[in-house]
Amino acid sequence: MEGSTPVAESPHAEYGLTENIQRIVENEKAHHEKMAKQKLDLQTLQTLPTRAYLDQTVVPILLQGLSVLAKERPPQPIEFLAAFLLKNKSQFEDRN
Repeated sequence: MEGSTPVAESPHAEYGLTENIQRIVENEKAHHEKMAKQKLDLQTLQTLPTRAYLDQTVVPILLQGLSVLAKERPPQPIEFLAAFLLKNKSQFEDRN
């Protein structure tokens, strides 16, 4: 259209700031959605029966830890299991 004024590009576009800002906004939105889901999941976990709660939270890592413990048979089994749980908890936290 001849009579319309062209839309000016963002003055920051030449520095790539527009894309970076968009990426940051998307990352923040995804983070907030994840946090909201985790909050909902925590509420759900609180309402589960005891067995289901344990099955979803600690049984998987405990079974793996006990399996390794049984194979290695360390002289300090409780300390070994505690160290195993702390070392490997990040693998299981995302599953909850």
